[in-house]
Amino acid sequence: MERLIPEDIRAVLKKEFQGLKGDVTIWLFTAKGGNEEYNDFTRRFFKELSGISRKIKVREFSLRSKKAIQYGIKTSPAFLLNPEQYSILFLGAPMGEEGRSVIASVMMVSQGHGLLNEESTLRLKELKEKREIMVFVSPTCPYCPQQVGYAVSAAIEAPGNVSVQIVEIYENRGLAERYGVVSVPQTVINGNVVATGLQPEEAFVDSLFTGAPVEMKIAPPARETIKKDVLIVGAGPAGLTAAIYAERAGLKTVVVEKGSIGGQVAVTPVVENYPGYTRIPGKVLMDMMAQQALQYTEIHQGEEVLEIKRTRKGLFHIKTSSNKYETRAVILATGAEHKRLGVPGEKRFFGRGVSYCATCDGYFFRGKRVIIVGGGNSAVTEALYLDSIGVDVTVVHRRDRLRAEARLQENLKERNIPVLYNTVVEEIIGDTLVNAVRLRDLKEKRSYEMKVDGVFVAIGYEPINSLARKMKLRLDRDGYIVVDERQRTSMPGVYACGDITGGIKQIVTAVGQGSIAAITAYEDLMNPYWKGTGDFE
Repeated sequence: MERLIPEDIRAVLKKEFQGLKGDVTIWLFTAKGGNEEYNDFTRRFFKELSGISRKIKVREFSLRSKKAIQYGIKTSPAFLLNPEQYSILFLGAPMGEEGRSVIASVMMVSQGHGLLNEESTLRLKELKEKREIMVFVSPTCPYCPQQVGYAVSAAIEAPGNVSVQIVEIYENRGLAERYGVVSVPQTVINGNVVATGLQPEEAFVDSLFTGAPVEMKIAPPARETIKKDVLIVGAGPAGLTAAIYAERAGLKTVVVEKGSIGGQVAVTPVVENYPGYTRIPGKVLMDMMAQQALQYTEIHQGEEVLEIKRTRKGLFHIKTSSNKYETRAVILATGAEHKRLGVPGEKRFFGRGVSYCATCDGYFFRGKRVIIVGGGNSAVTEALYLDSIGVDVTVVHRRDRLRAEARLQENLKERNIPVLYNTVVEEIIGDTLVNAVRLRDLKEKRSYEMKVDGVFVAIGYEPINSLARKMKLRLDRDGYIVVDERQRTSMPGVYACGDITGGIKQIVTAVGQGSIAAITAYEDLMNPYWKGTGDFE
């Protein structure tokens, strides 16, 4: 039988597991006559893991066992990590991205500490009340492992007060529906939904204390200022490439990313137009880029840049949610985010049937009916993905023809995926969850309702330009940063690359611009073109 864990991944894990300190005991709970496919997958997964390291020890129990009754386990597969020490429970098979979460959790449990920074860890020591955390996840969600990492870390750092359940939404639909989960990751603390989506670390820790959603707060100043040659904002293909080229040129860099590494590419189901790969999942491609970048530079994930100021001496003072930096140059690779429809119900039902990420949330809609709004490459690619996983999907487009590439349109026709042309969404309707949309036929000038369980939006992007605006960089009429042919912005020492500069939003474009920005930064720092202009004197 073919192994679940490929040989190349086994080799990496074998090396990583050499760093395991304490034994990790996994109690696996299964039941006959139900979820056999998932039970078997989980059993094989842990058998292979324990075969890589003797420190991983697995015991299997039935749902009728005393252990299952003692720990309140009622569904299978389910498993506990070091149950006599921590309260860390996973519900569902560790498939896809969940496998990453489980492996990371095993390593943290063995080490006896998590991935939270020192300040967060010290704060957790002050937690006096019990906190029951539930993180709802799916196998295709690239943002989920980070949120799971925060939750498991909290259970390790405060074992007497924090318990954690990681819940796979498709295998545990009843539980997911109870909390109105149709978008992941979703975090529930003591029965209250505190966040939909990946939280910054500080916000997650704050929500542990309040048990409710919290606004992001500016972190206190770091004890020491970190000095680098270049700070890169954003860890998408442009930012990661810029880091590789800058470091290879001899510049000391750091990449700061407030969200998930990989940007929009990480949630692209399949990339078919990147040279060297006929077909590759976007998340896999970005993982490869990130691993290469990490050979050269540091990537600070979950850290948000709050302020960038330049001094008259040609230096930049940068404040983030976690640290302070002093650099000689800045490269902005902040990218773009999904446009909103701006219709009634869109904001209300976000995370309750409205989604901007088919890869993240599509899994929950298997066997259900949804629409995807848009007519470009992104919309058609996501429609094809949803259809491939068993979602009944219809494309809604405001024009009389699609803008997507001919190859994608051919695939759409081959799959018999319906398209409603000359149609717009007027309203998204529902009670606690989406159950219908009001559409308008622009050609016939009539409105009507359509029963759906979800609305996926893919109508283009808006630049993430808040930093650029604060810095008063020159922007075009659509809000994108204006750069010259060498990626220089209107402020000396500041460069921009990738989707934030507008133009053709393709991975190869972002990679090319990232390399140009880094090389230009190096050349300018060696021979400042602004010298004598009064900009930095």
